[in-house]
Amino acid sequence: MKKLFLWVIFGLCFMVAPSARAMNLDQDAARIPVQNHGRIKPLSAFAQETVQFISGRKSWQGQSAVNLLLTHAAQPEYFMAIPFIRLDHPWLKKVLGISMDQKYFSFKELQPSFQVIESLARGADEKRGKDMRPSLLEQQAEALFQRLHNVERLNSGEWLTVVPPAGEGDTWISPYTSNDERSAAFQQLVRDYAGKAPQAGDEINAWLSYTDALLGKGQKIRISLEAFYYSSQPFFYAGILYFLGFFFLLIARTVTSGIGKLFITIGFGFHSAGLLLRALILLRPPVANMYETMIFMDWVLMLSVGVFVLWQKRRSLLSSGAVVSALVMLYANLLPVDQSLDVVSPVLRSSYWLTVHVITIVSSYSMFAFAMAVSHRHLFLLAVGKLTAQEDQVSSHAIYRLLQVGLILLGAGTILGGVWANEAWGRFWGWDPKETWAFITFLGYMAILHLRYSRKLNNFALAIGGITGFLLVLMTWYGVNFILGRGLHSYGAGSGGLQWIVYFLIVEICFLVFVFIKRGQKLK
Repeated sequence: MKKLFLWVIFGLCFMVAPSARAMNLDQDAARIPVQNHGRIKPLSAFAQETVQFISGRKSWQGQSAVNLLLTHAAQPEYFMAIPFIRLDHPWLKKVLGISMDQKYFSFKELQPSFQVIESLARGADEKRGKDMRPSLLEQQAEALFQRLHNVERLNSGEWLTVVPPAGEGDTWISPYTSNDERSAAFQQLVRDYAGKAPQAGDEINAWLSYTDALLGKGQKIRISLEAFYYSSQPFFYAGILYFLGFFFLLIARTVTSGIGKLFITIGFGFHSAGLLLRALILLRPPVANMYETMIFMDWVLMLSVGVFVLWQKRRSLLSSGAVVSALVMLYANLLPVDQSLDVVSPVLRSSYWLTVHVITIVSSYSMFAFAMAVSHRHLFLLAVGKLTAQEDQVSSHAIYRLLQVGLILLGAGTILGGVWANEAWGRFWGWDPKETWAFITFLGYMAILHLRYSRKLNNFALAIGGITGFLLVLMTWYGVNFILGRGLHSYGAGSGGLQWIVYFLIVEICFLVFVFIKRGQKLK
């Protein structure tokens, strides 16, 4: 029996050892520096961003992005045969004459339709040049064209710029576009990695030592931080912890309440660490694109939740904030927003205005989102008959105060945006779509607060206003950039995600209809 046990242990060690070696190999390979989009980043960041842009996933069929890129870099022509190019749009599939049921395609499968895709993409570009909104078909073709172009660059090897400059200059080169000794060494490294040769680990470490000697201390630290950021996924775990915290608070028992608070606290720690990592890596405030503003807005929301909980000692506010924060984290991953840590457009590089204007505006959205969360809870308790007189007053007071703070921040942020616009574009106000909708949102919340101050809105109507008002924020924040996609704020534009916004609106309409029906039944 003892011998059998020893043989089992030996067998397990034999099976685990190769997988452990492969894991260490991938971890070392993930730290290989590569120049991409104007900065030096770890291979793990480049690989994940590339694979996610092409396929919509951070990995492919159980294979990590780093492993996928390096394995196929040994024989780049394989990139053309991998069916990992994502295409969801049925109209575009119909125009291209390809399978309506298939979701992922290879470059070779789409190659016969390349001219049609390119023509539609050029049409989208021409319309944007005339400040016109491209059709949804053109937008989808444009995105597909970019994915195909990225696959072409992977196939040629030109995009894998991992070889530092030999002399003067700061442009890195691809080992597949050069014939020097360094390029040959990296090509051999890739072949050994793909073939799982025993010397692959030593070759990767030797390459890392070579590049480390050429990089500055700050660059090496940022590369290590970015590799850690991508491997740790702080925002993913923060969202899960917020949801778990909400669940345990919902049970409303002494023990589970403490666990819920602990989960939310740890989640906020992950959330804060993620933002700090992005700021240290990019050397700027993490609010330069849609994804960053969503994550930062969520962080300010949870910070304000903490302040209100300490001030009013109300656990209900904590649960409301936690569930909304979890949903924001979910939407940040569902919506087609850029999550990469890349260099921002020149108009966003003024760190002073970025800090003063954008952070103020996004903070106002946090207050409005928190007010919306409390409003939902207020109306739900009212609908199910569990809203006490004390809870009615406490939650309505919280909604009112949050809307007041949000309006002050929105007004200040809009004015500061005008100052920024005067410096960046030479005019304070030009009725740009973003400016116009910001003004509409300001007037909408001003009307709600004015009516409340003049005693024309009761607690029920104020809660309704807390929910419907946020729809204006949604249009200003996401709709202008991703639905209208026009104006001087087009540097933050994108396309897609409309279905998720529609789902959100349907849920909100159903919730409000439910509340009105229940309230009507009680008034009879």
